[in-house]
Amino acid sequence: MLDENVKNMIFITKNLYLRKKIKTMKQPLLLSLVLFTGAISAQITIDQGDMPSIGDNIPRKSDTMTVHPGPGGSGANQTWNFTATSLSVINENTSIVSVASTPSANQFNSSNLAMTNDNASYLYFNKSAQSFTTQGFSGDLLGTGIINAVFNPALTLHQFPRTFGSTFTDTYGINVTIPGATINPLISQINYLRSSVVKDTTDAWGQLTTPFGTYDVLRVHSMEIFTDSILALPIFPPVWQLVSVTIDTTHSYSWLGKGGKLAIAEMTFDSLGVPKIFKWTELPGIGVGLEESEMDEAISIFPNPANDMVNLKLSNKINNSSGIFYLYNNMGALVHQEEITHSTIAQVDVKSFPEGMYTWELHFINSNDIKRGKIALIR
Repeated sequence: MLDENVKNMIFITKNLYLRKKIKTMKQPLLLSLVLFTGAISAQITIDQGDMPSIGDNIPRKSDTMTVHPGPGGSGANQTWNFTATSLSVINENTSIVSVASTPSANQFNSSNLAMTNDNASYLYFNKSAQSFTTQGFSGDLLGTGIINAVFNPALTLHQFPRTFGSTFTDTYGINVTIPGATINPLISQINYLRSSVVKDTTDAWGQLTTPFGTYDVLRVHSMEIFTDSILALPIFPPVWQLVSVTIDTTHSYSWLGKGGKLAIAEMTFDSLGVPKIFKWTELPGIGVGLEESEMDEAISIFPNPANDMVNLKLSNKINNSSGIFYLYNNMGALVHQEEITHSTIAQVDVKSFPEGMYTWELHFINSNDIKRGKIALIR
């Protein structure tokens, strides 16, 4: 048996380091990765085309001070208002990068994109026409060196198409071993195991208002039932010891809307079930009540990538129509807008714009149709 002092130190290790870090990383996995799309009337649909792409940057804010009333009701035609927030908010920017650009690329061969908030720790994903999954995370979470937490099996975040009422259940596992000496000199290694079942339900649709704006949304409720086990390998005797087993259930909610890359808003809860963190996007999104249709070749934008000038031309399929063209930088700020018609080629001077990935929208004047896409500026 382990000495009581060693046991106490291991429990402190678990409570102050491992569990806190794993759960901190888990929340972005189950929440921040919920993305959007589809044709909007009052309800929207999510598919592969609305997942993030390499080069995207998503600015967001978090409020940990305000006691929010809760996630609100489920069902059709709901209204949620979360405009009451603290003046003390946390700013963050999520960057979507290639797997090859990350330090642990060889550990996540099945992933095709990664996310980071600090260019030090990374979440790994695979997107396809059928699903959006996460393969785990990597980073120096405890100051003991890089930890690669590869999920086995991977966790499904989306099954496509996602609509109001859709639901699925998935499982994932984590098995991570870290050096113990930096935490307690009597411990050689510490092993963290998680076995989890996650039930995902798109349980509501309606309108959401955040400090940044109002959106048509779907709401996703995620319930996770997990078992965490902590084992320790003392220096003597060098035999693995089971230190603790924790079984718990958590609930989280995400509101998904058009025109952002991650969730429009997210709400997480503390161990007592009280709303703890409210996070929202600062991308402009698409206004309430607008529709986006998949009109092939509705607009030609060339060249792409561009250098100093971008040409805009409506397709001949769009008869006697005109639209307002909007161009946003990678922080979601509007940098240009102008009206274009099907009979002319509009030219946009972009020489003064920094290079990078931009998002454009074309709002047709005679209908609620919207066409969206990306253009890169390269010098």
